[in-house]
Amino acid sequence: MTGSKKRSEAILIEHADGVLEGVISLVDKVNQPGLVLCHPHPLMGGSMEDSRIVTLSNAAVSAGINTLRFNFRGVGRSQGRFGQGIGEIQDTIGAMDYLRKHAHTDNTRIGLLGYSFGGSIALAAAMDASPAALVTISASFRIADLDPALVSDALRFVSCPTYVVHGREDRTINPVEAEAIYAKLQVKEKYLRLIKGANHFWTQRMDAIVPMIIAFLRDKFQMR
Repeated sequence: MTGSKKRSEAILIEHADGVLEGVISLVDKVNQPGLVLCHPHPLMGGSMEDSRIVTLSNAAVSAGINTLRFNFRGVGRSQGRFGQGIGEIQDTIGAMDYLRKHAHTDNTRIGLLGYSFGGSIALAAAMDASPAALVTISASFRIADLDPALVSDALRFVSCPTYVVHGREDRTINPVEAEAIYAKLQVKEKYLRLIKGANHFWTQRMDAIVPMIIAFLRDKFQMR
């Protein structure tokens, strides 16, 4: 299913620690898979309006996948303040629960994707969020203001197909971080893609990863 029409709306997600601001985009067919997207570091200007997150959300919807992008606590209209990674993990679980319970989605096919800080949080949240597929872009387990053990200890509990993507020319998070994440993952179905000519911000290189990420998701969601 490609070229799907979409309807997007601003939402508020209530969970145990407060209210989160989000945008849900739904395709024009019911019982389709869903994807939650996690944005870059909140203390470094990251938000759900990050251009890479928006680009990936739009591509997913065009491929027939419902999406939910949201602001971590303390960003935009989301309540609270930076949670040292622990709070952001809870935010991610809350967003996953919201999309999983939405009447428009197939709750057995909900994926999780994160970029940079968001990728690290997605890895750490996967154990409790139970995604059907996981994608990390430019992630690390040594991100500022994040306890390294929060991510590294969680890697062995990731149980879904996982796609690790990183730029070979990333000077913000060295590509060896992606290699280390891949090595520590114990799930059998895991993939590592190091993209030539790509920096941390994917300047003029998003076109190199969007099709492969969407293809991975459609395959794991068993979309025809």
